[in-house]
Amino acid sequence: MTEELIFPKSRLELARILKDNNNCVLKTIKYFKEHFEIDSDNTKLLETLLLRIRDRFKKAKRSLDCLEGEWWHSNISMKPELKKNRVSDILESSSDDGEVPIHSVSHRKDLDDLSLQQQRTRLSSPLECIKSLSVIENTTEISIAALSLQLLANEENNRQVATVAKEIIVSGGFCNLSNKHVPVDKALFLLDLLEVGRRKYTQLRQTLLPDNIHFPSYSKLANLKDVMISRSSITLYPNPAKLIGIHAPYCLQVQKTLERILSMVDRPTSEEFPLTFKIADGLDGSGCHTIYNQQTTNTFTKNFIRVCFKPISIHTVTNRIVWQNKSPNSPFAQRPIFLCAATECEENIRSFMETMINPDIAMLQNGIPLENGVVNVDIIRSMFDEKMAAILSGAGGASCQMCTATHKALKDRNLVLEGFPINRNITDAIELFSHIDDIESFFALSTNERFNSTHQPISEINIHPASPLHSYTGVFGWFNLLVYHLRIEKFTWSPTSPVIKESMKFLQTFIQEKTGLKVDQPNSSGGTTSTGNVARTAFSDETEYLECILSTVAIQYRPILSKIHTQLSAILRVFNSSHKVNTLELGKWCKDTYLVILDSFPWASMTPTLHKLLAHSEELIRESNSSYGLKAFSEEGTESCNKLVRKYRRI
Repeated sequence: MTEELIFPKSRLELARILKDNNNCVLKTIKYFKEHFEIDSDNTKLLETLLLRIRDRFKKAKRSLDCLEGEWWHSNISMKPELKKNRVSDILESSSDDGEVPIHSVSHRKDLDDLSLQQQRTRLSSPLECIKSLSVIENTTEISIAALSLQLLANEENNRQVATVAKEIIVSGGFCNLSNKHVPVDKALFLLDLLEVGRRKYTQLRQTLLPDNIHFPSYSKLANLKDVMISRSSITLYPNPAKLIGIHAPYCLQVQKTLERILSMVDRPTSEEFPLTFKIADGLDGSGCHTIYNQQTTNTFTKNFIRVCFKPISIHTVTNRIVWQNKSPNSPFAQRPIFLCAATECEENIRSFMETMINPDIAMLQNGIPLENGVVNVDIIRSMFDEKMAAILSGAGGASCQMCTATHKALKDRNLVLEGFPINRNITDAIELFSHIDDIESFFALSTNERFNSTHQPISEINIHPASPLHSYTGVFGWFNLLVYHLRIEKFTWSPTSPVIKESMKFLQTFIQEKTGLKVDQPNSSGGTTSTGNVARTAFSDETEYLECILSTVAIQYRPILSKIHTQLSAILRVFNSSHKVNTLELGKWCKDTYLVILDSFPWASMTPTLHKLLAHSEELIRESNSSYGLKAFSEEGTESCNKLVRKYRRI
């Protein structure tokens, strides 16, 4: 006995009947014809409704929206647009026979090679399907996942997967994973990252407890922070009449950092000592800071100077890597030592370097004693720009901070073929000044005799001035100047001439319109828009920068300009990488690029940054980092800290 079908019927009931018939619309209509009186109009209406419900099942992002949402009784379209994926096109079957969506995927990377966030994004669709099915079946997502594993194992004859699935179903093996205890060090990182106090942190703990996520107490974080930072050792700069700043002992902070790293790894045996703790340090100045409440102090400068270091790696005596920093260029990997409000000049830098930094470095060179042995500290001073390198080395008049070549010699073709050895040593300059009584006798020496020095060196260890980040920006600036000259065919190097400035303004507008890159324009913080990211983009393969600038110069210059751009791009990428480098092949590329520039554009200036990249990259990578790229020694992290200093001063 059939009964009359009355619309609108419960959509949830229709969805379940459709599911019982394997989502087949024809079978579901047949079911209704057997149990209800349906005329042709109602049959068409029912068919339309079932198709829309099934389509909604396939495309809905959340199960509750699908089963109980307001869209059942609204006029809103039931076919929301699918979010476009950059790396895959999802094609869904629309016929009754094709009940499972067909995926045509062309991913750039394997799933295992993606980060956690990328994996979560890619797996969002299967996870939502599991959630929807768990609501319909009135069970947990874990059970659905376990049953899926078991079915997959049966199809693939994989006993290992089947065993895991059985353990999950029988004993609830995943339940233990739901109780998550966050380690103290990770909780402290989140506390600093989110910039929350004790009250908000306690609220966060209480909010997450019902979800079985346990954060450590605030007192444990405070104790760990005191151990890590050693607050009692942080003092004001002892000469406040001259500079305002704070100081943390260099030697103590390096020791605390070393102890914390060793506490997180398998501690080496006594036979593997002495260990080598490699760190990189440097100085950086930043300007255009807001004065705020500095009227109450004796300083009104808008500039700050910061000293910091970062841990790179720990090696045993057998050269086994105990620990290696995976993100050395992150601002959170930097360890601040000194911060003061002062301009970036020789007098100010010498005042705190000689009284604070240099004595601690002398102590570090004797090693750090531990229970099992001594740890030698290898300091690479690389995190600074050209101006700071000249101040620290005292060689403000030198054309190159790494060799004794004069500015004229930088363009000598024979010397390029012979090679420029790194022969400038900070110890030679220090020894020179130890035999000089007064400044008059110092300047009475010839330029070569005093190693192009303009004052006594401030740094007592060798500096590493071929900075990876500034090599990008410096070479990018030189390349732009070359294009400015070639566009108007001015064959004398004069960056400040009016015609070059007019050419620069035209190309700035043209490049920005064509590529979106802002080149050589002043920014709000007193610097330039030609940052490291802009330079990397300009020297990459995924930009229209090269095509754009080639269209502005004469045809005869385009092939050689394209060749120089390509070879500089390759050299910069190798120099800024962290991979093993074939230094012999790199040396050939550098020398060939050097000669191409000299032969093609003899009137162009050979800047110190370009010279250091092309003349000293091979030796630097081979001697200072065992033939690995110098990405770990970049000053990028310290430059990022400038933004943090501005942010903290506003709080």
